[in-house]
Amino acid sequence: MASRYALDNAGVQADAIDFFDFYSCFPIAVSNAAVDGLGLSPDDPRGLTVTGGLPYFGGPGNNYSMHAICALVERLRGKPGSTGFVGANGGFLSKYSAGIYSTRPEAFKACDSGALQREIDGWTAPKIAERPEGWATIETYTVAYEKGQPSYAIVIGRMDGTGERFLANSVDGDQQTLSELLAQDPLGRRIFVRWTSRGNRIAFTPEHLETVMPLRLVGFRDAYESVIVARKGHLLEVTINRPQVRNCLHPMANDELDEIWDAYEADADLWVAILTGAGAEAFCAGNDLKYTASGKPMWIPKSGFGGITNRQRTKPVIAAVNGYAMGGGTEMSLACDIVVADEQAVFALSEVRVGLFAGAGGLQRLPRQIPKKIAVEYILTGRKMPVQLAHQYGLVNRIAPAGQALDGAREIAAEILEASPTAVRLSMRSMREGEEFASELGAVRNRTGVIDELMTSEDFFEGMKAFAEKRKPQWKNR
Repeated sequence: MASRYALDNAGVQADAIDFFDFYSCFPIAVSNAAVDGLGLSPDDPRGLTVTGGLPYFGGPGNNYSMHAICALVERLRGKPGSTGFVGANGGFLSKYSAGIYSTRPEAFKACDSGALQREIDGWTAPKIAERPEGWATIETYTVAYEKGQPSYAIVIGRMDGTGERFLANSVDGDQQTLSELLAQDPLGRRIFVRWTSRGNRIAFTPEHLETVMPLRLVGFRDAYESVIVARKGHLLEVTINRPQVRNCLHPMANDELDEIWDAYEADADLWVAILTGAGAEAFCAGNDLKYTASGKPMWIPKSGFGGITNRQRTKPVIAAVNGYAMGGGTEMSLACDIVVADEQAVFALSEVRVGLFAGAGGLQRLPRQIPKKIAVEYILTGRKMPVQLAHQYGLVNRIAPAGQALDGAREIAAEILEASPTAVRLSMRSMREGEEFASELGAVRNRTGVIDELMTSEDFFEGMKAFAEKRKPQWKNR
């Protein structure tokens, strides 16, 4: 559309152009614009490039199109009266520029392509499956090679049923799937896709995908690289153990915390958890920016930053904040149910100061937990909030002496452990369900199975019986 619009405004047609250059970072860019768009033949005698194309000219980002214009000017000067076309794409073929050049002087005509964009914006487009899971159909694919051997595959497909489109890779080392892709044309063939924290992965059957990428079993490891886990009766203490970087988190640490919270939720003998950071300097300084800047692969688990900011939980987590809670550290504390902070604690959604934003729930939670205009000010400035102010606004339940946030969290945990774990768990669930309602009355009137589950639990009868017998209840969490 851009090319034809440029040609129409210049008063020439494609068959009258003497020289072409189509930005050739990939063959599809040339095929899409020249062959499919303008109807040119791949072996058009005029040629599709004036520079020799990308294989002879350099890599993406080398100002290719400006060089194409310069090369075209030389051709035009060598053939007075001739006309040339230079096309350039950007993004993932999501932008296109077209220019018509000639040795004949003409008054410059300004073009407004806004109408073209509005037309395109009005087209029906497939929805994107951000976290695809299930059977799908291959629409197109690429197999990448390293040292002459197939290394991995990239597949674009459509989900069965919904028609949503997704992008996925093969699993590292899965030669069987690569062989099947290469053995015969797989376009239109069914494929199975699964979302993972490191990206979507595909195989031709769910059984094979399970073989090359087995699902992680829920449970605690014997040891972790970035986290210390301590089990004390019905209490779980989780300590981020990266004090050398103020307990900031990289992808591997996020994965470990994701596993730990999965195990906590699944363990019927664990009723309360405390999250803290090693040392006295920081609870968590947020995302590990040095790791991010290194260019190494980045990912985050489905459950969010620290495995907790996007997690649906049924058990309480207490944050013991010692020192700095910056960026993702504040977002984790916002996601916790109770916060105990020492008198040196500092909170901040500081992401805007490094060109990011609080995308792990901070933008949604802070305006709901403190006055909205105050929250907006702290979000947009990235300013630090001292613990006294955080306590005043209700972000912190208790302030402990310096270095004693964990002791304060343990005190609250001990109080919770005296209550029925079933009642605590179902109270958590009922509060979560109530958050889905805009009106308070709507939340109160919401009828779920929570009450029935509570009234038929062993802990319910034990609580009533212990009260009548004037003794301490023996809770079972069932």
